[in-house]
Amino acid sequence: MRETKAAYGAIGLATLMMVLSALPIEAQLAADWMVPAAAHNRGSNDTFWRTDLSLHHPHEFDLPVVVQVLPSDMVNLEVPTLNFTLYPWETLNLWDVLGPDVFDVEGTAAILAYADPSLRCDPIEDCHFLVTSRTFTPEQGGNGEYGLTVPGASISSAMDWSSFGYAAGVLNDGDSFRCNAGVASWTGDWTRVRLDIQDADGQIVTSEVFDVPPFGQVQRRLLTSGFGGTLVFYLESGPDEALVFPYATVINQQTGDASYLFGSSSVVGVSVAKDFLPLSGRPAPPEVSTRVVVPVRRSRRPDNRMK
Repeated sequence: MRETKAAYGAIGLATLMMVLSALPIEAQLAADWMVPAAAHNRGSNDTFWRTDLSLHHPHEFDLPVVVQVLPSDMVNLEVPTLNFTLYPWETLNLWDVLGPDVFDVEGTAAILAYADPSLRCDPIEDCHFLVTSRTFTPEQGGNGEYGLTVPGASISSAMDWSSFGYAAGVLNDGDSFRCNAGVASWTGDWTRVRLDIQDADGQIVTSEVFDVPPFGQVQRRLLTSGFGGTLVFYLESGPDEALVFPYATVINQQTGDASYLFGSSSVVGVSVAKDFLPLSGRPAPPEVSTRVVVPVRRSRRPDNRMK
């Protein structure tokens, strides 16, 4: 039986070694993962959304990993933290990961999962594993369940100052479909992300702004209706090392069926000129001393199962 009581710990900044930026775009495994959206909360039409998280370890040796929850709309310098050792070839499933049996976090959040920062990871592939999730609801008047897969996004797929995030085929007509857009941040300071909403002809209909707290996650319904257009995300302010993960979800308002669109990062294309002026209204960052928090480790790791 695994220990599943979450403690509070700091975000693993040590894992963000830029050696990861050299990974090929087709890489399927990584040492550092972001699941941009997860839930344990009640929704519309008698639904209750929850998230199952799965971690697969492809190696023949044990791999210590850290899993952390970034609750929505909060500064997350100390966060619920669990430490696990993944056994050789194991798939660890954390059912209803935000629920009372695991993290016990009500509402919505993003999730980080990364190899223990104390590991040497040389070569980096020694610390690679796989992360994916499923967010679903078993309640629609008691008639079965529906949901969506939210794959983990590797750190190499994050959007930074040199890239834009694209999500195409967005439906938000105000009747049959609604669209929620969100951003999760692996950045220790405030960031501002601008979202250009384009119609199917490529014309910018409007822009919206997301002010994202340190290691935060924000999500809201799009304010502008559209059918079949594209969302273009880009950083407008924040530190030089800012890394964010934009996404969107589209929900059929008649059936409740949902789909997930990750903001695919690319250096290709420009939506509008970036505004580099300082954001005067942004809240001041916390004192540096509050950032240095040692993650609470498990008192004992499982024995190595290899003979």
